[in-house]
Amino acid sequence: MGQFLTLRSDKDSHFTGAIAQNAVESENLTGLAWNKVRIRGIMLQADQQLKFRLIFWSKDTLDDTNLDLDAYIGEQEVDLVASGFQVAGANQWYLDIRGLSIDYQDEDSTNELHISLQNLSPTAKAAGATGEVVVEVTMEESR
Repeated sequence: MGQFLTLRSDKDSHFTGAIAQNAVESENLTGLAWNKVRIRGIMLQADQQLKFRLIFWSKDTLDDTNLDLDAYIGEQEVDLVASGFQVAGANQWYLDIRGLSIDYQDEDSTNELHISLQNLSPTAKAAGATGEVVVEVTMEESR
């Protein structure tokens, strides 16, 4: 078994805007130790009980209408409505997903995990303190 690395977003600087249904907010999480990794797990905490999708991109240019330039790698649904929980029925919602096998390559060599948070719920994700989200991605080196 190889080394594991965890990258975590910051509630005060990542995914802070309002996100309407099917819209996304994208971030470049710094600290990627290896150019090629296999994503093994995702943990998400959120103030709101919403259904999200995390979309992974190989470059910070993200999506492009030119299919030859698009940087899509993969996605994972993170459904707090169906599978999330709260501790003692209060505060933030949690969901932990393990056993993933998403191959990821940082093609622009920026040592970043290029990721978008898509809101799949009819209710908009709130901006600021009432819509805080933290995403934690666990990965291992891949060759």
